[in-house]
Amino acid sequence: MATKSRSLPTGRFRCFPSFRPSAKASASNAAAMKTIAQWLPLAALLGLASCETTVDIPAPEHTPRLALSYVLSNQQPDSLYWQTYPHRLLTVSVSQSNFNTKPVRQPVNAVVELLDANGQVVEQFRGRYRYYNPTTQDSLDAYYVPRNGFAGQPGQRYTLRATLPGLETAESTMALPAPATISEASFVRRTTDQGEYAFAGRLTVNVPDNGATADYYLATARVLDANGRFWGPLGPDYRDEDENDSGVDVERFRLSASYNSRPEVYADLNVNGRTIVLGQNVQGYFTGGYNPTNPGIPAPAFVEVTISTITREAYDFYQSVQRYEESYGNPFAEPAPLASNVQKGYGLFGGATDVMYRIPIE
Repeated sequence: MATKSRSLPTGRFRCFPSFRPSAKASASNAAAMKTIAQWLPLAALLGLASCETTVDIPAPEHTPRLALSYVLSNQQPDSLYWQTYPHRLLTVSVSQSNFNTKPVRQPVNAVVELLDANGQVVEQFRGRYRYYNPTTQDSLDAYYVPRNGFAGQPGQRYTLRATLPGLETAESTMALPAPATISEASFVRRTTDQGEYAFAGRLTVNVPDNGATADYYLATARVLDANGRFWGPLGPDYRDEDENDSGVDVERFRLSASYNSRPEVYADLNVNGRTIVLGQNVQGYFTGGYNPTNPGIPAPAFVEVTISTITREAYDFYQSVQRYEESYGNPFAEPAPLASNVQKGYGLFGGATDVMYRIPIE
């Protein structure tokens, strides 16, 4: 996890002598003097803009710390799991000053452990690099994969602890939330599809909310074939995004694209204790890959919806990421710091409890 570098503006002023038309100007020069007078305000502005005075502002001191991002769930992670929930991968980086424009350091040699409420290590992680530069052998985009495939239990507390030589140990503790309930879900396929590689339809999911607790939700979906194998992701149909746009930006319960590193999160603040309805036009794309035993493209058979209850810390973090990205580059925006629940470090250790609902595609 890293912050974008933003440099402070430097004041530069170069002063020019002012001038004004002479009172003894002849009548034949009156028109010229009028033109000069009209341009005087602009000339003054240009003169101020070209002034030069450099002010050196000392950079604030920065202590490098570990920056973590990881979301534990009640699912046992496998390759399909990470394909569906890429934003839950463990990433480790080292923080740096806002004035440092070098690439963020992403080490693969950090020691990261997951501990249960009794202090027992239940998961360890192995650092990897996602991409390589074949020319320089430089590595980019480090992340960590679990060694044991541990799945958390709702209601239990867990601690994520990370160490790296030369830096303070960073850690965070959270409890997995209770699972949601899906009372009803449906998918209505459109009569006009987009060929064998894609299809579209209307997804509706009803989630009765617990009025006794404050809950935070996230919805994702994927498509399976008749044998239960992954057919492709299911995400929002952006072609219809503005069909019923009233111009008012109201937080709604929406489906997150599975490939999105910044998921759409939802709080029950306005519907606490009532049924939350997700109703959205969606699209599915075939990405199941080539099967030599069956080279044809299988038909999509099921839509599998996942409703995740997430921790308050995860909700706050994703909301702050959205505010940060929307304010970047806007000189009039208010400060948008990233939320963090990591002690002696930065970032997120969140939890998600997943409930699945499988809908046959008619």
